[in-house]
Amino acid sequence: MTIRRVASVAALGLLVAGAYSPATAAPKPKKKPITKTYDLNLVPLWIEPSAACANPEFEGVSVDTQSIKPTGPGILSVKVTGFTGDWDVSVKDAEGTEIVKGSGNDTPNPGPGEETVEVKFKKAEPLQIAICNFAGTPKATASYTYTYK
Repeated sequence: MTIRRVASVAALGLLVAGAYSPATAAPKPKKKPITKTYDLNLVPLWIEPSAACANPEFEGVSVDTQSIKPTGPGILSVKVTGFTGDWDVSVKDAEGTEIVKGSGNDTPNPGPGEETVEVKFKKAEPLQIAICNFAGTPKATASYTYTYK
């Protein structure tokens, strides 16, 4: 009889422990955001703006493209600062199709200019962040952050 009672109490103890542990388990750690800040030194081309950003021949001359590979849904924020003139930001998919474009505002002399873009993604997909100097001073600072949601 004692063995049955011990077995019953042990089984009840395991049942209670199993029900309690998910409630007290630590929450999943959030994914770290993808973030980068870097200096740019791009010369203006003084040509049709869409041609400058779309032409791969201008990569490293008037365009800087960064690729990121998020692993889940989130929000991408891109900012370019510290310039005078006309710079722009474009976010593209892995094939180079434009998803969203910054406002492309001219900055009055004397600067400083700021160009930003923010876009929300419902699923993970490889992205390209293209920053173009259309007709601005050659130096700027860029930063981006992909925050998981």
